[in-house]
Amino acid sequence: MNNKGFTLIELLATITIIAIIASIITFSIGSTLSLSEEKSYELFKNNVINMANLYITECEANSIDCNGEYNWNNNSTSFFAKNLILKGYFKSNELKNPINEHDLTNCLIINVKKDINNSYNITLDDSKCSKI
Repeated sequence: MNNKGFTLIELLATITIIAIIASIITFSIGSTLSLSEEKSYELFKNNVINMANLYITECEANSIDCNGEYNWNNNSTSFFAKNLILKGYFKSNELKNPINEHDLTNCLIINVKKDINNSYNITLDDSKCSKI
């Protein structure tokens, strides 16, 4: 009798190996996606910081009218990101979280501190924004 084919143990071993490889690939892809989302959000934040720096610099140089849009208090000030839209630094649909597409216009707070050299240290506060 000619027995061509696989035994049950050979089939189970093959299925187990395929399952292990699939789980490794799935974990790897998930990690890569998570890392790319984090990098995308960091690039987004850097872009907002750069535009905020330009906005403050132009306001302080009176290149644009920013009367009453922010007030200095002990060399620091804060304002919402919507100011950057109102002055044309971003389009209205560009201030969205690149990960979940939530609008950050009215929740993203830009904090600016002026140092002794009149340079600006700008940070973003997104704690009021939805993380989901």
